[in-house]
Amino acid sequence: MQFYRRLYPVQALSFDLDDTLYNNVPVMQRAEQAVRDFMVQEFPQTAPWQAQDWLRHRQKIMYDNPDLASNMTQLRLTALADGLRQFAVADDEIDTGVEAAFAHFMRHRNAVEISAEVHQAMRELADHFPLVALSNGNVDVTAIGLGEYFQHVFQPSASLRGKPFADMFRAAEGKLPDVAPQQWLHIGDSPSADVLGAHRAGWQSAWFTGGLGRAEHLQVLPTLAYSSLPQLTQQLLKNTK
Repeated sequence: MQFYRRLYPVQALSFDLDDTLYNNVPVMQRAEQAVRDFMVQEFPQTAPWQAQDWLRHRQKIMYDNPDLASNMTQLRLTALADGLRQFAVADDEIDTGVEAAFAHFMRHRNAVEISAEVHQAMRELADHFPLVALSNGNVDVTAIGLGEYFQHVFQPSASLRGKPFADMFRAAEGKLPDVAPQQWLHIGDSPSADVLGAHRAGWQSAWFTGGLGRAEHLQVLPTLAYSSLPQLTQQLLKNTK
């Protein structure tokens, strides 16, 4: 564990989910392939596109529409609909096709395995702190077995922009008004969404170095960096004694 700033007393914790509490990469790979196969079954004209083609298509839409970059659900829905249009699927079939494809995606997307180590850490932390989830993704915390630990879960919506925008941080503050911004510790793997987002909100941040983010992507230094959840848990619980 490495400290870059002074850690002030923590009164509440917020967690990113994907690639912070579990390895989401293989989950998404399986889900992407499942959606591609579903599309070919329902719309055979889409067969020329492999899972990687759908990914590149989604990335292009994200590049052309930066506001979608922090809302994975809306980005995926937009990319599915636009892709079907490119294959000349009839307009009256697109909405139902996208809805069915997204439901198929979510069944595979929620096939997440949570380690016993993470469950133990989350139980211990939930006994001492209010826990909140702040995720730009669309995983169902109840479906993956983490729902019991969180008092509130915030994900992008029509009224909430994703991290690093401050919307979800402020929404969390609204649920725990007695906790000052500097008394929050946000925990996540993304240098932009999590570390920069928390910094902009006036929160402290714990950067998980075992996720997808890399040190060269940091725009601001986190409060601390850690490599395992038990390591962070031990540090936080030590300060409650």
